[in-house]
Amino acid sequence: MKHGFLFAAIISLPLVSLLALAGENATPIQDKSLVAWVAPANLDQRGGSVLTLAEGTENFDGIVFGEIAPARWMAGSDHWKRTEQQQAAWSAETADANTLVQIAIVYRGSVITTYRNGQEYSRHFIKAPHLFDAECEVLIGPRHPGNGDYFAGSVADARVYDRALTAEELAALRPNVEGAIKPWAWLTFDGAAAQDRAGHFGYVELDGTAKIANGRLLLDGRDGWLVATRNKPNPYDSPIHYRPKKGVLGDTIPFFSKGEYHVFYLHGGVGTIPWRHIVSTNLVQWRELPDALRVDGAPDSFDGGAMFTGSAMVAQDGSFHIFYTGHNDRNPLGLQSVMHATSLDLIHWTKHPEDRLDPDGVFYKNERQRDFRDPYVLWMEPEQQYWMVLCANALKGGGPGLYVSKDLKSWTPDGALKAPPQECPDLFKIGDIWYLIGGDTYHWCKDPRGDFKEPPFNNVLDRPFIYAGKRMFDGHRHVWTGWLWDRSPAKDSGNTCWGGTQCLPRELYAGPGGQLYCKPVEEVTAVFTKTVLDLRNRPSFTPASGWSYGDGGLLGESSGSGSQCLLDAPANYLLECKVQLDPKAVFTLSLREQDGGDCYRLVLRPENQEAEIAGPTFHNPRRIELDTTRPITLQVFVQGTMFECFINDAYALSFRGYDYKDGKLGLNVTGGKANMLDLKIKTHADGK
Repeated sequence: MKHGFLFAAIISLPLVSLLALAGENATPIQDKSLVAWVAPANLDQRGGSVLTLAEGTENFDGIVFGEIAPARWMAGSDHWKRTEQQQAAWSAETADANTLVQIAIVYRGSVITTYRNGQEYSRHFIKAPHLFDAECEVLIGPRHPGNGDYFAGSVADARVYDRALTAEELAALRPNVEGAIKPWAWLTFDGAAAQDRAGHFGYVELDGTAKIANGRLLLDGRDGWLVATRNKPNPYDSPIHYRPKKGVLGDTIPFFSKGEYHVFYLHGGVGTIPWRHIVSTNLVQWRELPDALRVDGAPDSFDGGAMFTGSAMVAQDGSFHIFYTGHNDRNPLGLQSVMHATSLDLIHWTKHPEDRLDPDGVFYKNERQRDFRDPYVLWMEPEQQYWMVLCANALKGGGPGLYVSKDLKSWTPDGALKAPPQECPDLFKIGDIWYLIGGDTYHWCKDPRGDFKEPPFNNVLDRPFIYAGKRMFDGHRHVWTGWLWDRSPAKDSGNTCWGGTQCLPRELYAGPGGQLYCKPVEEVTAVFTKTVLDLRNRPSFTPASGWSYGDGGLLGESSGSGSQCLLDAPANYLLECKVQLDPKAVFTLSLREQDGGDCYRLVLRPENQEAEIAGPTFHNPRRIELDTTRPITLQVFVQGTMFECFINDAYALSFRGYDYKDGKLGLNVTGGKANMLDLKIKTHADGK
């Protein structure tokens, strides 16, 4: 997947107020001082942080060591927006592992000043500071959430002040002594556990190899880190969604073998983004297996940075293969290359760095900064050879790259597919049609080399909140899965983030005119066995204006501004309904409707051949085919913050909703009549 998305990899802890003390308002912070007493374990480490203030995944300011120039302290920031990159004139650090130094970065308006032991170390000017709101967290170890570079050394004291301190005020500070100015956050390590003496962080956690000894936080530079948030996370445990206990689920790589559904995925928010491995026999309950791939190469090698998207497959001889993206911005040979690993049991994997594939310089740019990633490998029976389709900077053709091989080791460039460029490509055949999926869109053609084109209504599998989906074939159906974006901060107005929760698996099948339809797999629907509302039992509803029971069902007819009825619904459920609409009717399902009318909405507009999902802060219309000569079926999975809507077992629209935790189910029609022929609300047996 694209490098830019992976900068945004995050940890899954809820983002909460740092300032919400009892009786105290949460005030945004702009001018500030980050102060830490540290001893680096070595001076050649690159890119870890001794103190970072992070707002979601998109914004951070931190005290970073050696990221741009070796042994230099710098004001780290998201995409270097507030970072001075010309650092040659700065003094190199000389302290050893036994010598504590005070490093402070002071943010005063558009001026950022770094101090070492109270003496000015560097100063630079920025276009604009970042205003951190109350939804923040503090990290020590990685420079931002999900980053794979960790600080190695010890930290004796780390503080955030909500004002710009002077050089004299900094020089007067002593570790583990509060001083004249009260810190905004104050992390100390003088007990068995880290704590925030200022009281803003109720939850401070060590992870990886981090530990506390002799009054210091000890970090080995491999995967040790600290995170501080307001409260301990308590995520909703969905009966149909998998999410790792920590961090986020990123790009999925599904593979079916011997009756089991395997999903490899990129694990964000835990450091160097390993390839995790889960398996299921029913697509609902997932068992965690040992990691398939981990970063284990030299710091400047293709296996020393990150391992991004690829594919898993079985060769003609029965051996298993993973092809993945080796990504390292420190590698002098190039940013990305295709890497290879093999296994005999799908559990234990051996890397083969000697099989590395680089762009050839003829069809694909062989420059250091390049796209050469996301390999998808399949066996092409008519040609008796393997194909590798990948995202590459093509010099000729401009579409997805294509390589061919007889042995999965030696690859020959074969031009590019005649198709739009695709991230995370997936090429497969149903009947006599070839489909090319990329990200969340698809194209079709009867020739696997192209020209691939869009179907007549829409070439989107699901939007707007699922990405990087891929599929596996289990012998009778194609099962597709991807990830539901998180929002950060965790509210409806938050930014979308790379990674999140695995969406419920869907079955892909061919529709007319090159369309690719999807519907929830039957195993997921079967989880919801408890019916809590059934229209056939004629439940009461309010208000009833414009709606009435008839022989065929619940009839709604618009008058004036429309008609509405409200039904009681649990917080989490599966809604199944069937509705017959007039051609000009606009039908709305209101999900988790509040007393004031705010809600999440699924809107059908047959006259415009359109469906829309919307909330108070967003709306996303999508063109689909709606035939009013027959009833329209809807399935809506409402689970925690996850909403996955299916129309006629053909079209999917999914989103995340954070602000409304529960509410009523509303039915509304304008412009014509709606006859609700059937409606059921179901939950899991335990009420989920």
